[in-house]
Amino acid sequence: MESDATDPASITAMPEWRVSSRLDLHALWRHPPADPAYRTRPVFSHPVLNRSVVAKFNMREDEARRDLPRRLGATKLLLPLQQTRGTLIAKSLVIVPQTLETTLQAELDYRAYDLSHDVAMLQRLDWLPSLDPYVLGEMGRHFQLPFGDCYLQVPRAEQEAVAARVLAEVAPRLQWQLGLSDSPRAMPKRATVQLLAQNAGAAETDAIALRFGLNSERLSLVLLAWKALVYYRHRLSAMDGRVCRVADEIAGAAPRQPALPDELALIDLARGRVLRALTQARREARELSDALAETLGALETQRNLERLAQFLHLAPTCMSALGERVRRLDEVCGGWTGQAAPGLGLMAPDGLRMALAGLERQLATDLTLRPFTLPRPGISEPRRAGPRVGLRPGPRG
Repeated sequence: MESDATDPASITAMPEWRVSSRLDLHALWRHPPADPAYRTRPVFSHPVLNRSVVAKFNMREDEARRDLPRRLGATKLLLPLQQTRGTLIAKSLVIVPQTLETTLQAELDYRAYDLSHDVAMLQRLDWLPSLDPYVLGEMGRHFQLPFGDCYLQVPRAEQEAVAARVLAEVAPRLQWQLGLSDSPRAMPKRATVQLLAQNAGAAETDAIALRFGLNSERLSLVLLAWKALVYYRHRLSAMDGRVCRVADEIAGAAPRQPALPDELALIDLARGRVLRALTQARREARELSDALAETLGALETQRNLERLAQFLHLAPTCMSALGERVRRLDEVCGGWTGQAAPGLGLMAPDGLRMALAGLERQLATDLTLRPFTLPRPGISEPRRAGPRVGLRPGPRG
């Protein structure tokens, strides 16, 4: 974990990251819930860490020059360490798993707290492609890092509804492939639900893991990835219309205040880069989602444990690929709404250009995601999904 080169900033005046990009424990600390689990089952053992902000972000070139891994979905930790004139100042740290333990010991006094728990939690948060509440909650269960549901900061009814929807898709296919039911659409059985909820006994879990050539820990990880993939597919479907609307707004945005020709040219270039990256991110996400749907559909037509094992082995990598793309789209939609929409009517040329620059950072237009494809069901060779229609064109500014 390395210190950020930027100056410390007020932790209460940070940009409004979307829910998929941040875990804001500081806001929760300022207005703690009545739930006793807030104190008895914290996310982190150290109280300073338990009022920090964890955020996903895209690496900049200057961070790459400091020998940090340049990638999408890097993880930053904002530690509230200083008090200046009544304002809480955050120290920004980029999580590097290899040096995490040493850095935490240098920044915080762990003599009375569980360092190994906090290191494990930060490593898992860095591994996740997003910080959506559902994915966070499932990560805690699958990696034996439980924390209170109040930390997810969404109503319990919503948590339960999302979990039930995912379970209704995963459990019937899994139990049918394992020979525990007569139909891939049968109601989930108790044993399957317990396995997916990490409540099954050790003997039962080990027996199923062996059928796929896995140990129990790896089985837990791949089942988490399968559930996260189903969740990301639903999120992508729900946000697609919003992505198209944002693209239309970006394409038609123009400063209402007078602008020089050179300023308009710079705005048009930035707009083009943003729209191309947005189109690519949406296309890649939809191609992966369609390939996943084809693979999961095949698991309903024929019992084949080898095919299921192939999918399970690929599931964590596929989760990262799809999750990063969905998070990137979510960031852009939130970023545009937060930065530009309130002031579109009165926006100065510099304001519009800065809003587009923020979207470029969120889309990481100078970074290329590593291509990822799922094999066609039943074969080992990967295939590229066919071309899909991009974002619909909008008026030019």
